[in-house]
Amino acid sequence: MISKDDLRFNCAESAIIRVNDGYPLPGFGPAVMRIASGFGGGVGGWGSVCGAVSGAIMVLCLINGTEGTETADDFKRKRDHQRELSQKFLAAFEEKFGTVNCMDLLGVDRRTEEGRIKYDEMKARGETHCGEYVEWASSYMLEILK
Repeated sequence: MISKDDLRFNCAESAIIRVNDGYPLPGFGPAVMRIASGFGGGVGGWGSVCGAVSGAIMVLCLINGTEGTETADDFKRKRDHQRELSQKFLAAFEEKFGTVNCMDLLGVDRRTEEGRIKYDEMKARGETHCGEYVEWASSYMLEILK
């Protein structure tokens, strides 16, 4: 995970920052960071899609996403391309780690008190792999962007 000053960024934020540090992203700034802030812990801490995965998809969208100002043909072409790149990434992440879901990657449900305690204990012992997911997802994005 990326930390700056006294701030520790979540998986989604960390993936985006890491990619932006290696490949300046169009439109990257406070609005992107505000959006990414809700995607840590599997989207709002719910344990669904891993934050590193969400951040990587956001990177693809910053580069290949639609704005709603395109012609209908351009809009469809961009959407199809974005979906193709996203699905290729999702398949690669799932092949590497077995799933794209935070709860399954962690092996605990952080929505419960028991799960939060277990997660904190695992984290203190260095048994979580969130940093590895961020590293892999952002490295994957940097490779396809170069």
